[in-house]
Amino acid sequence: MDTRSAITEAALALFARRGYESTGIQEVVDVAGITKPTLYYYFGSKQGLLEAVVAQYGAVLTGIIREEAEYRRDLAANLSGLFRETLGFALAHRDFFRLMMGLFFSAPETAAFAAGKKLREELVSILEALFTDAGRDHGNMKNRQKIYAESFMGLLETWGILAVNNGIQMEDQLRYRIIHQSMHGIFS
Repeated sequence: MDTRSAITEAALALFARRGYESTGIQEVVDVAGITKPTLYYYFGSKQGLLEAVVAQYGAVLTGIIREEAEYRRDLAANLSGLFRETLGFALAHRDFFRLMMGLFFSAPETAAFAAGKKLREELVSILEALFTDAGRDHGNMKNRQKIYAESFMGLLETWGILAVNNGIQMEDQLRYRIIHQSMHGIFS
């Protein structure tokens, strides 16, 4: 593992378990086995390190969301794919998913919130575009795209953290029931 990767992996593990605000630079450098000047050389600051971690993993998640949200004239299939792939990402990258949830739900005036804000806005924007496209086929959805996007994002966040932290098994039947319930709300 190269130095940059060692630092980001150490930071991710600590930020996910202790929170960004509660993790000190010294802890990161101790776990990564480097010096502070090395960390500053690569990232400039603790905030720069957090932003690098979010950019690295956030790009992967954004790619997954973007691909699954490409409207194929079957909204149920899109939502099922989004749900399945997001939970798959959460389980494959547990520390990042925990960190991401912590960032998204931090107090707005914190550096942690600022680091996650752009990622969450991008994810919601992708979902909003999906609902805009689907609204062309389903007239009752028009002008509700933002509400649907935020609601579905909340569903992904909730079930993702339940799977990661509580070990909930996402079997096909449960996934179907969750998506079906969401679809009922959309089309009612």
